[in-house]
Amino acid sequence: MKKYNIFKISSYLFGIFFLLAASLFLSTITAVAGITSAVGAVIADTAVTVQNTKANSTLDRNYISRKVTEMRPSATPLDTVMRSITNGKDINAFVSEYYAVDSRPVADSVKTLYTKPTDGATTVDLAVNNISAWSADDTVKVNTILGSDSKELVCFVISKNVTNGTIKIQPLNGPLGTGANSASQIVPTIASGITLTRMGSCKHELDAQTSPYAMLPVKDFNYMQIFMAQVEESTFQKIHDQEADWDFSDYEAQNIYDMRQTMEFSSLFGVRAKFVDLVNAKERYATGGITRFITKNLQYGTGGSDRTIDDSTFVDWTKAIFTGNSGSESRIFFGGDALTANISKISTVQKQIEAKKTEVKWGVKWNQIETNFGILLYKHHSLLDYAGWGEKGIVVDPNHIEKHTFKPMATRKLDLKASGQRNVDAVVLEETTGLITRYPDTHAIIGPKA
Repeated sequence: MKKYNIFKISSYLFGIFFLLAASLFLSTITAVAGITSAVGAVIADTAVTVQNTKANSTLDRNYISRKVTEMRPSATPLDTVMRSITNGKDINAFVSEYYAVDSRPVADSVKTLYTKPTDGATTVDLAVNNISAWSADDTVKVNTILGSDSKELVCFVISKNVTNGTIKIQPLNGPLGTGANSASQIVPTIASGITLTRMGSCKHELDAQTSPYAMLPVKDFNYMQIFMAQVEESTFQKIHDQEADWDFSDYEAQNIYDMRQTMEFSSLFGVRAKFVDLVNAKERYATGGITRFITKNLQYGTGGSDRTIDDSTFVDWTKAIFTGNSGSESRIFFGGDALTANISKISTVQKQIEAKKTEVKWGVKWNQIETNFGILLYKHHSLLDYAGWGEKGIVVDPNHIEKHTFKPMATRKLDLKASGQRNVDAVVLEETTGLITRYPDTHAIIGPKA
């Protein structure tokens, strides 16, 4: 029979007993300390913050611009649109230079009254407001002025004088003169402000070329401004993007919303400036708002306290907005409180509003107003009143506005505890950006006549 060493067996049993006892002891200690090996992480005796959530879970992702865009999109519609459209550009400088160009205009107006002399004149040097629109051999329709056929007068452009801002015109269906010009067509009286329509060129059969014409782009620039908001971790966690479907009922983050409001104002009304502040002697860049670059201004009312907007005025607006340029068939239109109330009373607009013709685009709900010239997506912009623009509006072609970004929207953690400044966990939300206004004639500012 095989002999067993009683002491060796006892040592094996003692080792097994010791391991079981140690395991039980560690389980008891971890349970008392509030640490568990169950699914999920227990964070004891502290508030749920971004810091400890990231330390104990993969729930949180980094904060991105999408979440900022989703916060109150209707309150800051321009900022929301610019974060949503795809024509933004990343740049690597505080200064963004670009070329802006308008298409050659097809409409002009008479600058100075021309009065027909006694016998009339067969050619006239007519002063116009935009001499760059014209070339020799063009034909021009003089709107509302009737010719010999009881139709609107059409003239031939013989030449132009850039220095004097005049075009020399010859009538093609003008009335007959008197005296020495009794057998000739003459140019009738043409009042200042009469609109002119540029029509096709009229060449001779031996002409092999025409006057060269090119709209040269004009170089412009804007500065990228550093925007910042500081948010404490506990507030920041309420709006943090989640990996899981984690239900947070309160998305109120006033610091971030305030940043969006102020960025909206800068994008609309900011003054382009590079300066050194007089206290800290630090160089700074301020971005220029789009209203500083828009050149087209449309008016309503007769001046003084009159604020009348009728159907005729609205039609004239849409004509001026959509014609004479190569912009989009659909433009966005922001209006202040008073302008919105005024526009809502226009019969043609009122019918479309009552029909609930709305469209949700770029995360913003718009009133869709269809006109014979194009579609306006109208949005009451509540912030315009705070800028003194309650009676004004801004029409924007989103295809000709670009968001240039030097530093994209991102978060940066501040270690204020280690520096001894504050006993908090804090995060800075920052973005360095600015808007570029291309093709100024596709946008417009609307306001009451002074």
